[in-house]
Amino acid sequence: MGHGVNPAAAMAGGPPRASTAPQESAMPVVDNMPTPWPLPTKSMQKLSTTTSVAAANQAVQAASSGGGVVAAGEPMPAHDVANVRNVLTMLLGSVMANDVPKKREDTAKALEELYQKLTEGQVKTATSQKLMSLVKAIEAQDPQSARILQELYTMDWDQNKKWLMCLKRLVR
Repeated sequence: MGHGVNPAAAMAGGPPRASTAPQESAMPVVDNMPTPWPLPTKSMQKLSTTTSVAAANQAVQAASSGGGVVAAGEPMPAHDVANVRNVLTMLLGSVMANDVPKKREDTAKALEELYQKLTEGQVKTATSQKLMSLVKAIEAQDPQSARILQELYTMDWDQNKKWLMCLKRLVR
C-alpha cells in the first residue's frame, strides 16, 4: 500500500509494477478501494524548491487531468452498442421530430458521445448494464422504462449528465 504503479506498464496491459519513484503515478481512484497516495497539485508544485522531480510531477499531472482516456468499465460489445444506437436513433426520429432542429442536433451529438464512451469502456459497467435494461424496456414498450431511467439518474450523474438529460428528452 502507498506505492505508486507504473502507468506505462498498466497501459501496456502488463501487470503493474510497484514503485515509489516520484515520476510514477498512483492508480486512479477506484470505487470501494483505498485512495492512492497524493501527488502535488500544480499550485503546490509552484511552491516547491525541489526541481529534480518537477518535470515528472507535471507529466503525471497532465496525464491525470483527463488528457488520457481512462476506462471506467468494460467496453460494451459492438452488437450491443449497435442495438443501443438503433433504439435511441428511432426514438430521436419519432419523439423529437417536431422539436427545434438545434435541440435535435444537440441531442444527436450527445448520443454520439455516449456511443463512443460505451465502445471505449468510459462508462461504468453497472451503468452500461442499466442502459441496456432501459433499451430493452423501450423495445418492449415496457412502462418500466421511466423507472429504469430514474435509476440511471442515480448512477454517476456527474460523469453522465449530458447523455442522461438527452435520454430524459427521448423517454417521455
